[in-house]
Amino acid sequence: MNDDGVGEPGAPGRSLRLDVDLARLADVRAFVRATVIRMGADERAVGDIVLSVDEWVTNVVRHGYRGGHGPLAVDVDEEGSDIVVHVRDGAPVFDPATAPPFDPETPLHLRRPGGMGIHLMYDLMRSVEHRPLPGGGNEVTMRRVSRSAEAGGIA
Repeated sequence: MNDDGVGEPGAPGRSLRLDVDLARLADVRAFVRATVIRMGADERAVGDIVLSVDEWVTNVVRHGYRGGHGPLAVDVDEEGSDIVVHVRDGAPVFDPATAPPFDPETPLHLRRPGGMGIHLMYDLMRSVEHRPLPGGGNEVTMRRVSRSAEAGGIA
């Protein structure tokens, strides 16, 4: 583990380390998109994975780093038919499972801005797991099958 709380690099070409801020979100999305495409994910899986990672990293920057910047590590792995994305940061510990629940029945004019990103992560991914890192920070692990049901896989 490095002092920045984001760990050691993973497999070449499947790991990204950067000092992230809102301007670098496009770099994170491009890395995840290119990596999961190289792994053979179908279009729907690529979109779901990219959106889920983007939602989490946006929350890390906006809330964890309070709109500033900080260390981020993204590792993309394969486990059987799953693509597994590990995102580590140095922000204060926050378990996404403790976020206020999203109520889709609330009329739009009564909703506060935001609040859907974590709901989308849980909805689009097979699983989302959180663990606090020793010394501070978070690791969020997201799993999704690489082939959607329409393409012959399991959704």
